Amino acid sequence: MLFGPGGAGKTSLMRTTCLGYNFMKVLNLKPTKGVSRENFIFRGIMELSIWDLGGQQLYMDRYFSEKQRELVFSEVMTAVFMVDSVADEPRLKEIFDNFLNYIFEFSPQVEKAYVLLNKIDLQESKEDEIYELLIKDLTDDLKSKVAFTPVSVKEGSAQHRLIEILDYKIQQNTLALQRLGKIRHMLDQMKVTTLSEYFLFNQPDGLLIASTLGKFEHKPLQFLRFEIGSLDSNIYQIYTKIINLSNSAISPLELSTVIYESDNNYIFVREVSNGSVLMIFTKSKSEETFNTIINSINSEHFKNLKNFLNKNDF
Repeated sequence: MLFGPGGAGKTSLMRTTCLGYNFMKVLNLKPTKGVSRENFIFRGIMELSIWDLGGQQLYMDRYFSEKQRELVFSEVMTAVFMVDSVADEPRLKEIFDNFLNYIFEFSPQVEKAYVLLNKIDLQESKEDEIYELLIKDLTDDLKSKVAFTPVSVKEGSAQHRLIEILDYKIQQNTLALQRLGKIRHMLDQMKVTTLSEYFLFNQPDGLLIASTLGKFEHKPLQFLRFEIGSLDSNIYQIYTKIINLSNSAISPLELSTVIYESDNNYIFVREVSNGSVLMIFTKSKSEETFNTIINSINSEHFKNLKNFLNKNDF
């Protein structure tokens, strides 16, 4: 659940993290009206249903009403409260206290509420003052259940913090870990025959699912993003113009295999399923190396990976 006063940046955070949007694309988003629910497959292995609750006062009064508060705050697995560290919100403390009380009352499975103090990139940010305001008069028990982080959606630290929170949830999800283990095993099988490194990325968030170089939660890999959108759209524009000039029928384009090279390496990019892309990084550059990769992406191991990822396990 993403909760907080209006204008805090909740929808911008959700879309830049889970849909791979850049900040300019969410700069002029209109305020969320009521409750918005969207489903995502985070890192390709865990399904998320994110409830983005509009923060205008009219909606806040509804959420906290005796009639609706149990419905709104029950069955929550991860609770994130987001606040604009620049804006003056007269009822901020009241809203925050109600949020904490109802989250822990109606969703006792929630171990910790995460508080993001957004917009610290702005000079007029008052994150220290807001922190002191929010923590004031909280019991020691509540203080131990709340984690505060100053962040910026514009600079990307808010997205990094949300990714860390969701990665922690993956480690607690048995089904997600089982799925992840199978994927890693299949990548390791392909590595043995090619002596190259394999990186499987999720779309549309662009985050790493698994690799033969290390686990995604390791810091050098945790925030890696694969982005091919601009190249992909440019190629499609050219393709449609050529097809129109030749009076042919337009059919969907799919990413097959893209190859880059340096003096010492090849990088292969291959779509595995509608939601995932495989990047292969060779440790040397030779005709033999090239051929082993081509054989790898046409092997039974690759087909097994493709079939597994195309399953509707969710």
